[in-house]
Amino acid sequence: MYTYKIVMIKHSMWTGKPASKVEDVIEEYAADGWRLVQVLQDHAAMWYKGRIHTKIIFEKRVTTDFYDQTDTRDYIENEFV
Repeated sequence: MYTYKIVMIKHSMWTGKPASKVEDVIEEYAADGWRLVQVLQDHAAMWYKGRIHTKIIFEKRVTTDFYDQTDTRDYIENEFV
């Protein structure tokens, strides 16, 4: 099972520059074990919110017990073979 986190970076209304670098945010979350899924820029929000946002989606595997810590497909194959 996976858990997901969405990080939103706001851009300056006047210059369009992001408040923080996307690369730095990705490296920060990767160091904590998060995996990058996708990077999106919401240019449509500029027209109705007056801002551009960059959304970064991360995922991380959640382990709850022994069976989630192994690949279940391999475990089932080994069990029934």
